[in-house]
Order: sequence, then C-alpha cells, then structure tokens
Amino acid sequence: MCPSNSIPTNIGKIVANLQSLEFALRLILDELQSIHGAGKRTQIDFMKLTIGEWVPENYITNYDTLNQLIQKVNSELHSRGLSERVDDSLVELRDTLAHGRVLALNPDGPYRVLKFSKPKDSKVQVTVSVDITPDWLSQQIKRTENELRKVVRLGQALGLKCFPSQ
Repeated sequence: MCPSNSIPTNIGKIVANLQSLEFALRLILDELQSIHGAGKRTQIDFMKLTIGEWVPENYITNYDTLNQLIQKVNSELHSRGLSERVDDSLVELRDTLAHGRVLALNPDGPYRVLKFSKPKDSKVQVTVSVDITPDWLSQQIKRTENELRKVVRLGQALGLKCFPSQ
C-alpha cells in the first residue's frame, strides 16, 4: 500500500504536467499566429499581472479547452507536413482529474477515482472507475511527461522561438 501522502503528490505531478502541456500548446499557437500574420505575438509580462488588469485575448489568455488546443496544434502539424500528433487521449485523463471524485475510505488507501456522465432522466452513468495504484500513477506521470517533451520537441522542429534548441 502507498503511503497516503504519495497519492496526492503524484496526482499533483500529473496535474502539473497537464498544465505545462496546455501552456506549451498555447505558446505554439500564439507564435504560429504571429508567423501567419494573424496577430502579434503576445507581449505580456505575465509575472507582473495583478488582479483586475485587462489584457488582450489571445492563445495564452483565451478559454480554449485542452481538447481544442490539441486539435488546433495537430491541424498545424498536419498542414506543415509533420506526421507526429499530440495525444488527444490525455483530455480524458485531464477531465477525470478535474471533474472526477477521488475517494478513499482510509487515509492509507486504497484510492479510487470515479467520473459520471451528465444526467439523463435523473440518472448518471459511471464513465470512469479507476483504482489509483502506484503503477497507474507512474504510468500517467510518464505518459504526461513524454507528451510534454514531445510538444517541446515539435515546437523546436517548427523553429519556434518559444522553444529554443538546447
């Protein structure tokens, strides 16, 4: 059995990887938009923003979902003749962690995550039911890390300044 503190820590690693992936996709789209001449590259100092400030809407600030971002980047990759694609199955993992119910009857586990459909006739269907095990966590951490590395590599292959080659 996993110590109770490693489950939340590892879920946090997955969430951080997914958020980093989303930001990397936004950077790609933002820079490609400026290359296409459809707009200027975002010039906002995000580290200095304060609550209440107004900033322009762009790929960094808009409400596109992870799924929309992946589809847009995959379309850009296709149009540029690149065969690799961003794995859109990560959207299900993200939605599971964002909208699912993580439960444990004991602080030491076992842990499980459940996700439910929207109601139909006052009932909901179970759409995800996963035991959160050390193996499952390890697989999801590796999966999200690998996809993030892939997106950075693709940004470099596209010659984008937001992903300088090392």
